[in-house]
Amino acid sequence: MIFYFSGTGNSRWVANELAHKLEDKLVSISDVFASGQYEYSLAEGESVGFVFPTYSWGPAPVVVEFIKKMVLRGYDDDTFVYMVTTCGDDVGLSVEMWQEALGDIKGCAAYSVQMPNNYILFPGFDVDSKELEERKKQAAVKQVATISHHLKRKRHAVDVVEGSWAWVKSRIIYPWFSRHSMTDKKFVVDADRCTHCGACVKNCPMQNITLKEGKLPKWNGTCAMCLACIHRCPTRAIDYAHATQKKGRYFFK
Repeated sequence: MIFYFSGTGNSRWVANELAHKLEDKLVSISDVFASGQYEYSLAEGESVGFVFPTYSWGPAPVVVEFIKKMVLRGYDDDTFVYMVTTCGDDVGLSVEMWQEALGDIKGCAAYSVQMPNNYILFPGFDVDSKELEERKKQAAVKQVATISHHLKRKRHAVDVVEGSWAWVKSRIIYPWFSRHSMTDKKFVVDADRCTHCGACVKNCPMQNITLKEGKLPKWNGTCAMCLACIHRCPTRAIDYAHATQKKGRYFFK
């Protein structure tokens, strides 16, 4: 069983690749929040995987929330539990933080996969060039194949790009980000560009956006800050205050 969360498609692609190679089933964390179903039963010998994006050098907060609510029936000390996190560059102490969220469940393996960058809110952060985007995708194909090989054999390993200043990034910047940057109050819509197509509503994994006929999109306070609405708007009508007006757009194709 593979639980995954994705906004612009990087983690969804990784999860789909792993599910195919491991012949495993996928569970969308977004769908879990919509249904309120947090209890799952494991078959004997079944592995449990988590695939999610790195947010500001830690697991996406919505994933941490899910893990803390999740109940795994049939889990025991022999259950193979792993994580694969996508990132633009490095992941800080994401492995430690994932294990903390798991509580009494023991993580056995952890991997990171560099994918094209999609975080564009902070100064100096933008999408990758098309050349770098393509290089990352090509490298990811090989890396995910290698990861699936290890996971199929239930190899215990930690292979992540932790990066420099990991403690500062994950223990200081990440908590600040979680407290102060997880807000949808700064999304703005250019009324002249918005065509009321509903792409933002369709692509929001948290079902947080509503669009009434003739009205502009409205965010309703349960945002996961995945930025799918910004990146997947076909007319670039959505921005986050002034932070993204001159930034690029990206979603996995």
